[in-house]
Amino acid sequence: MAMFILALLLALTHEAFAYSSSDNGAQANLLITEIYPDTTTEKEPDEYVAITNPCEHPVNIEGWSITDNEGKIMFPPFNVASGETIYVTRTASIFAEQMSTVTSKNIFPVFEYGSDSDPGVNQVQTEGRAFVLRNSGDEVILQDKSGREVDVVIYGDSGYKAEGWRGEPLRKPREGMIFKRKDRSDTNQCEDWLLLPFGASYHAPEKFSFFGDATAFVSPDCSFFVLQEEIDNASSSLFINLYQFESSNLRDIVLDALNRGVTVCLLLEGSPVGGIRDEELYIAKKIKERGGAVRFSHDPFINHAKYAIIDNETTLVMSENWKHTGIPYNNSFGNRGWGIVIRNEEVANYFKAVFFEDFYRGKEFTTEIEDLETKVMSREIPEGSYVPVFVPLTLNCNFTVIPVLAPDAALTNETILGLINYAKESVLVQQFSTGRFWGEADNTFIAALIEAARRGCEVNVLLDSKYLEGENNNDEVVSWLNEVSSEDNLSLEAKLADLDSLGLTKIHNKGLIVDGKKVLIASLNWNANSIHNREAGVIVENVEIASFYEHVFFHDWNVSVKGEQEGGEEESEEGTPAKMRFVYVVLTLIISFVIFRVVKWYKRI
Repeated sequence: MAMFILALLLALTHEAFAYSSSDNGAQANLLITEIYPDTTTEKEPDEYVAITNPCEHPVNIEGWSITDNEGKIMFPPFNVASGETIYVTRTASIFAEQMSTVTSKNIFPVFEYGSDSDPGVNQVQTEGRAFVLRNSGDEVILQDKSGREVDVVIYGDSGYKAEGWRGEPLRKPREGMIFKRKDRSDTNQCEDWLLLPFGASYHAPEKFSFFGDATAFVSPDCSFFVLQEEIDNASSSLFINLYQFESSNLRDIVLDALNRGVTVCLLLEGSPVGGIRDEELYIAKKIKERGGAVRFSHDPFINHAKYAIIDNETTLVMSENWKHTGIPYNNSFGNRGWGIVIRNEEVANYFKAVFFEDFYRGKEFTTEIEDLETKVMSREIPEGSYVPVFVPLTLNCNFTVIPVLAPDAALTNETILGLINYAKESVLVQQFSTGRFWGEADNTFIAALIEAARRGCEVNVLLDSKYLEGENNNDEVVSWLNEVSSEDNLSLEAKLADLDSLGLTKIHNKGLIVDGKKVLIASLNWNANSIHNREAGVIVENVEIASFYEHVFFHDWNVSVKGEQEGGEEESEEGTPAKMRFVYVVLTLIISFVIFRVVKWYKRI
C-alpha cells in the first residue's frame, strides 16, 4: 500500500512538473486573441499582440516565439496561467498610457520588444529584422520551442500560406482598430475575428427570457410621449447613447431630470454626416452646465446607436435619433421608426456595460465652445400631413430578448442573419438604407432574403424612397429583388414606400419581423459600413409584440401599394396615362413626318 501511494505521489509530481515546464509545448494550444497593427500614435510604438491560454493548466512559453516571417520575438521562461491573456507590445509605457486614456483601466503588458521603456516589464530577445506589424498586411505566427506553428493569423495583403489558416486573410486594418477574436472560437478563418475600436471588448449575444413589462411604440405616432413618460419617471440615472440629439423638447425633459437629481451621462457621435450642428452643441452645453456628463465618440467607425438606460432597470431602444423628425412633438410630422421599452434589470445591465465602455472611450465635452451661433434654440414645432394611427402597446407577459450589437455580432446566426436564415414562413423588412452590393461582394442580408424566399418563405421588403441618387441604392435593390422573384417564381416582393400617400418624412426604420413572432428593433442600416459601426438593437420574441409591428408594417405597405392600385383603377375608367402617352407619341411622329414631307417639297420648288 505504501509503495502504491508513493508511486501515485510521484506520478502527480511528474504531471505538475510537466505542466510548468517548457516540455508541454507540443501539447499546448495557446491562441492569438488580439492584434493591433495600425495604431493612432506616431510611428506606432503601441502595436501589440495578445495571447490567451484556453487550457485548463498553465503553459510555460520559454523558447516560444512570435514571428511575421521577417522578425522574431523570443520568450523567456514564463508561465501563462489558465484563462490568462498576456500582452506583448513594442513599447510598454506607451501601451499602458494609451490603454489608461482610452479605457480608464490599468492594463499592463507582460513583455515589450522595442525600447526598454519600463523596467517592470520583461524585455524579450529578438532575431532577424525588427518585428513590425505592417498596416497593409502581414502574418502573425505563434510557434512553440520546437518551431511548431501553434496559431496563425493572416491579414491584409499577406500572401502567406499555412496549415493553420484557411481561406481569405482578414481584411486590411483601419487606423485605431484592433483585430479581436470572438470568444475563443478557433476555426482558423476570418469568421473567428472582429475589427473593433482600440480598447473595446467583444460583447457576445446573450438570451434573456423573463416575465415582465415591455412597451412597443412607433414614430411619429407616439414616440415622443413614450420617451417623455419614461424620462419623467427616472429617479436615479439616465444613460443615453445617440448618433444625434437636436430636439429642444427632449432636451427640456432631460434637464428636468437633472434638476430632480438624476445622474445623466450622454454619449454622442463626434463626426456625424454633415458635422455636429449648433443645436446639438447647445444641448450638450446645457446638459453639461446642469451637471450632466457629456462625451463625443471618436472611434474610427461611427457611433450610430440610439438607446437609453433608465434607473439601471429599463432599456429604451430605437431606430430614431432624438430630432424633430425622429421623435416629433407634433405627431402629424416625422419619420417612420420603431422603438421599444424593456423593463428588465438583466437586459439593462447588459446595455449599461456596453454604454460605459463606449462612453469612456469618447472625448469629454467642454462647454468652452467658440463661434456657437445658436444662443437660444427655436421652439418651432414642425407640422405635417401624417394621420396618427398607432398607440403604444404595453404588455406584462413572457419575453425573450437578445441584444444586437455591431460590430460585435450583428452579422451572425445568433442575431440578424440568423433571424433570416432560420425563418420558416415569413420575413417582413422595413429599411431606410441598403444596397445590392457591399463593395465588390453581395449584400449578405439581401442574399439571405432571397434564400429565405427560395425555401418557401413569403418575403416583403419596404424601403425608403426619399434618397435614391447614385447607384447601389434602395431602388436598385427593389428592382433586383423583383427581378429574381419573377425569374424564379418566388413569394418575394419589394416596394419603395409612397411617402406622399403615407404623409411621412421618410422611412427611417431598420426593422425585421420573422414568422409573426420575432421582431428586430435596431439602429442598423443594411449598408456596408453599418456592420462596423457601433449599432444597437434587440430581437424580441413575443407574438403580441410582433403582431403590433406587423400591423405597422402592413399599414405602410398597403398605403404604398394602394396608391399605385388606385392610379390603375382611374386609368381603366378614364383612359390610362400609358395609353395617352402612346397616342401622343404616335401623333408627334405623324406631325413630324408631315412637316418633313412639306419641308422636302418646299425645297424642291
